[in-house]
Amino acid sequence: MSNSRSWHPFVEAPSVKTTRRSMAGRAVLCLAIGGLFGVGCGLKPVDNGEDQSGAGGQSFGSGGQVAVGSGGQTSTGTGGAPSGSGGAVAPGTGGQSSGTGGQGSSTGGRTGTQTGGSNGSGGQGTGSGGQTSGTGGQTSGTGGQASGTGGASSGTGVTINGKFVPKEKAVVFIHFGHSNMRGQATKPTSLMSYFYTTQDGLWSYNAKGFSLAKEPTAPEGTMNFAGPGMAILHSAKSAVASTSDVQFISIGYGRGSVTTVDYQKGTTNYNTFVNWAKQLKGNVTFGGIVVMLGLTDGEHLPAAQVPDFPTRMAQIISDIRTDIGDMTIPVLFCDYEAGATGTLAPTGAIGTQMTPLIRGLAKSVSKLAIVPTDGLEMQDDHHFDMQGQKDWAARVIMVMQTNGWFPWK
Repeated sequence: MSNSRSWHPFVEAPSVKTTRRSMAGRAVLCLAIGGLFGVGCGLKPVDNGEDQSGAGGQSFGSGGQVAVGSGGQTSTGTGGAPSGSGGAVAPGTGGQSSGTGGQGSSTGGRTGTQTGGSNGSGGQGTGSGGQTSGTGGQTSGTGGQASGTGGASSGTGVTINGKFVPKEKAVVFIHFGHSNMRGQATKPTSLMSYFYTTQDGLWSYNAKGFSLAKEPTAPEGTMNFAGPGMAILHSAKSAVASTSDVQFISIGYGRGSVTTVDYQKGTTNYNTFVNWAKQLKGNVTFGGIVVMLGLTDGEHLPAAQVPDFPTRMAQIISDIRTDIGDMTIPVLFCDYEAGATGTLAPTGAIGTQMTPLIRGLAKSVSKLAIVPTDGLEMQDDHHFDMQGQKDWAARVIMVMQTNGWFPWK
């Protein structure tokens, strides 16, 4: 079995040899990917907007809409609309926008509790205070459009390990597929820590809620093998600044020998991981859908069903996008396993049938890119080992960057 690590000819990339730990090789690899996946529009960073914090604002404080001091609407002397210490636009403590005033404060009422009416002291509304309470802002709190300390962020988010994380900083990768997604990797042992040691800022989310991520991130039964989930999170974390507070989250699901038929909407497989994602809908940013499927359709489905693989896959992606409320989330799809051997080799009957079907998915699924598998190290005849999973996950993030789908810094 050859473990040549050159790129597959279908992407028309130059031959690139990489070592598993060579940063220079990965840089060349990234350049090789660039321009191969012209899938168009990229994700735009969320604009954090202006800070709207601070005291004052539209509400609270003493003062009324008209004026402060003594005076009414039409009287002369110390009141009146144009003269005196009152008036419609007099400065001071009050007014609609300046000072500490609000829209409806002051002492007295329309008819007054003292002299009231045309003269005397009085305001248009009753009581002291403004339209809302607090130190300012449109709602309660220290300012801003929503609760918190200000700023134009969505104000929504999730609480992870007791800490509130704004939606814009909680980035979720949904990843699902067959046994390569579940993971079968047990070697090399030098990478055990990479896959099985937790790191702050990398999380898993499932029926039990949030937990620090480690393999297996897409477990099946009691299996404890390594898949690509932890490597995707590590690669994403490595692509942002060391000071970044972005939290990367895995929602993973993998099952051995499953096909696109088994992942159609309404099946247990689909409902399980999509329901987890729907629980976070509106409170996180969905960064990407990562898929490992294809080989099993050719291996396990009746021959008559295999050609419909692209149609089924397109419907699955459409259903997921609809259910999570994001029709533009990018899709990173695993190419046919180039290192597979035996009856599953790319040159065999299954490989020659499935490879063009996989590579044609971009015609039926918008914002989809194929992530190459050339040169990845293998655990057996068709599963990636830890080094293979790590290298493939790095390609996932590089493809996203090349296409402008990775805005986080």
